[in-house]
Amino acid sequence: MTMPATDYAADRPDHDGAVTQDRDRDRLVWAPMGSARQLDGAWWPRSRNAAAEILALVPLVSEHLGGPVRRVSINIDAWDSDQPRRLRVGDDLVRLGWFRTIDPMTVTLGRHNDQRVTLLVIPPDLDPAEARQRLRGLPHDGEGVSS
Repeated sequence: MTMPATDYAADRPDHDGAVTQDRDRDRLVWAPMGSARQLDGAWWPRSRNAAAEILALVPLVSEHLGGPVRRVSINIDAWDSDQPRRLRVGDDLVRLGWFRTIDPMTVTLGRHNDQRVTLLVIPPDLDPAEARQRLRGLPHDGEGVSS
């Protein structure tokens, strides 16, 4: 019998008590499609708890890619010590690869068909005004970060 995955994003209240699932969209900005760019967007996680943050991020990236994310590559030193190799997100299994060679300020998420996105990771402990400024500084395609 398979146990359902815990959706940390749906249960995690924000500082004002609001459920954060919709608010996580405001922490992700996509660069314009088709533009010459090194990064596909920027993401401001709420903490350094990789499992909880990736559980919140994967559905948003899956929606953007048009199908489920299957793999996440992340820097091993940039996150808390709880570093799972796999996460169940809904009905999907996501594999996490932990590397020291990946820039600690990025995370890469991909599908089996080689569709990948690389996101700039804005430090979770950054002053909120500065973090939002960094998100707004990235040209985006209208998704995420409301004014």
